[in-house]
Formats: sequence, C-alpha cells, structure tokens
Amino acid sequence: MDLKLPASELDRISTALLAFAPEEGAAFLAVQGSGPRMVLRSTKIFDRAELEAGEFGELTLSEDAQMSGLAEIKRSGAGLVEVHTHPGSRERVRFSSFDEDQLPRFARYFSNKLPGRPFGALVLGNSGYEGRYWNGESFEPLNLEPVGERRRIPAWASTGVQVAVKPQFDRQVRALGVEGQRCLSALRVGVVGLGGTGSQVVQQLSHLGVRKLILVDADRVEDTNLPRLAGVAWWDVLLRRKKSAVAKRLVRRIRPQLRIQTAGDLRSERALTLLAGTDLIVGCVDNDGARLVLSELASAHLIPYLDIGVGIERENFAAEIGGRVGFHVPGGPCLACADELDFAESAEDLEPQGLKAIRVQRGYATDRTVEPALMPLNTVLVGLAMTELLAYVTGVRSVIPFSRYDLVEGRIVSQNVERNPLCVVCSSAAGMGDSADIARYSRG
Repeated sequence: MDLKLPASELDRISTALLAFAPEEGAAFLAVQGSGPRMVLRSTKIFDRAELEAGEFGELTLSEDAQMSGLAEIKRSGAGLVEVHTHPGSRERVRFSSFDEDQLPRFARYFSNKLPGRPFGALVLGNSGYEGRYWNGESFEPLNLEPVGERRRIPAWASTGVQVAVKPQFDRQVRALGVEGQRCLSALRVGVVGLGGTGSQVVQQLSHLGVRKLILVDADRVEDTNLPRLAGVAWWDVLLRRKKSAVAKRLVRRIRPQLRIQTAGDLRSERALTLLAGTDLIVGCVDNDGARLVLSELASAHLIPYLDIGVGIERENFAAEIGGRVGFHVPGGPCLACADELDFAESAEDLEPQGLKAIRVQRGYATDRTVEPALMPLNTVLVGLAMTELLAYVTGVRSVIPFSRYDLVEGRIVSQNVERNPLCVVCSSAAGMGDSADIARYSRG
C-alpha cells in the first residue's frame, strides 16, 4: 500500500515531530482511499503534554488525546495512519518490540470502532522510516509517495525510480542527468485536450521519454484544425478522424513502445478514472468548466496539474495576444487561488448542452466554441509549460506556479501567488481521494 502526500507536508510533519528529540513525537494522519492507494487529507500533531511515559521509557498517547483524535477521524469520514518517531534512529528505522506488541491490538480496536476505514502506522527517524498497513488480518508494507518538486523530496523518502535509461536519450541525460531522465521515464501523464496546444504537448512528451500517456479528447479533425494541429494530415479531415487517433499516430512515429490509453469526453467515467491514476495532468482546454473539473480532480487525488491557456483578443484595432501557464503542485496555489477560474463561466460550461444552446440562442449566455488561434503562439506556451515540467521533475530550479506571455510586448512575466487556505477548490478537495466523488461531473 502507498500513502501519497505533498512533499511540503511530509517535511512539516517530520520536522515538527523530530523537534521533540530526544523524546518521541506523535501524530494522527487522516487519510482517504484513492484507487489502489491512500492520500493524506489532514494532520493532527500532538503536543508534548498529550504524551505519557510508559514503564519501559516509551511514550504513548494519553487516553484523552487518543479519544479526541479518533473522534476527529470519525467525524471526517477518513481512515487513520498513526505516526511516531524514533529520534535516535538513522537509516535503519524499525518498529520497536513495544510497537510490535501494541500495533495489532490498536489496529483491531480501530477496525472494530470504524469498520471499513483504512489503518496504517509509520515510524520516522532522522533519515529513514518504516510503514505498515493493516489489511484486516495482518500488516503489510506501507510506502510513502511524496508528491512535489524533486528538489523538495527528502532523499530518505524517495522511492528511487528504477527505470532503465535508453541510449536514445543520451543528449537529454547530458542536460538533465541520469536521475532526471529516470524520473521523466517513470511518468504517467494525462493530456486533456488534443488541439493546438495539446497535440504539441503530446509530441514533446513523446520526445522527452515519458512512460505512459492518457489522451482525452472527443473531437474529430476539421478543416480549421489543419493550420495548428501537430501531426495532422489533410486526409484526416475527409476521414473525420478523431484527434486522439491523430495524437496516437504521432506518438507511434516517435516511440512505438510508449504505452497509450485514450478516452473520449473528459466528462466520462472512463476519462475521470484514468486521469485519477496519473502522476501528472496537463490541461490544454479552452473553457473554465473543464479547468474546474481538472483542478478538483487533481486536488482530490494529489496530482500535479499543469494548465496551458491561450488568449487572443482584437478590439478597436488594439490586440491582446498571449497566454498563461499555471502549475498547481499539491500543497501550493491552484488556479482558483490565482483568480484564474471564472465560476460563472464554469457553471455555463458544465450545464447540459441542450439548456446551454437555448440560453445562447436567447442571449443569456455566450457561445465560446470558436476562439482565435495561432500555432507559433501555441508553441511558445507549450515550451514554457514543458520547461516547468523539467524543473519539477529534475529539481534544476523551483517551479514558477504562474507565468504569462505577452506577444505584443514580447515579454514573459512571473506571477507570485500564495495558496489560499480558504480556497473552495484546492483546500476543500485536497486529499479527499475517491470520497470527492469527481464522477458526479460525468455525463453518465
């Protein structure tokens, strides 16, 4: 079993608990199921006054603190991972004989009190950990899966990507290093929207050497796609070929062995399920309704979300041409934190198509199905997004959460955004996993 959590939160937990040294520290982690793994929902770190010394020198939670912590877990509808420290341990951290005796009893107690909820335990040292997950009868290994920039993940918590680097990536290895290329080669990436930006994202990811692609788009190739769709052929219009088929053909020409799965509409159960199992989502969509769905899904399952937006407006002979790249890393600011989501527009985009058509016809809503497009502009923004991906994966520098490109002024501006603790998207959905019920966005 894997426990997925933001790297920033793992650092906070370990720093706070090890600050009790030479005595032990303790915490309760509220966790939710997320497919075959668990994700961290919230953390409760206990004060020194809530810990009591046992007869063999170990520290245990006071009965009041334990009951209070379990009551919070029960109200939240979450499962529990109990955490404590062994401050004197170094690389080889192990549960003590006292832990071995008490953990099965506590696991059975928890399972009886809150049946169906997951339970696990972690012991942290200065540079290592051991984890266990209760399967209902016995313990099995529990592995940490920190999510965040590679440079912020502690070496002792890294899973150590075991992927062979092929000779064809020699030039990239010289630039990114062997470990950087291994991290790239282990990525499972979902690309949503395979138009002007999405097709180029797929092309670049194929060249970079990612492990697997999930391609999501229900549209077919039209004549107006020819000036901006990477990999398209003129006869694709005549055959009304799906954009996902064009993208798949493009990938096969670059890397025949790359694993690919396709899904049609984003708002299908298949697409939402496949995306929940990825390591990174790249959104290349043209409406805020889809961005809201992706932002919530990414927050719930603690998946980094890289969003690319292009904008062209011409009014009174003045032109505004450019775009924006937003990168929501779990624990950091999302699109809503940066005020980049229009919730009124999202509501229009997510309403039934028949109702929306009537509202557009009567002038109550705007038809935004046709937007201006320029392939060179798409290329610049895709390049910006992919460089942020490289920064995230290799740790060469910190990720820039939001950057804007202005074609008219010829400049790129980085935007400083802080996470909003009251955000209705990332704070409300963070770590909710399957219980967030993202499938409610499905059209059935």
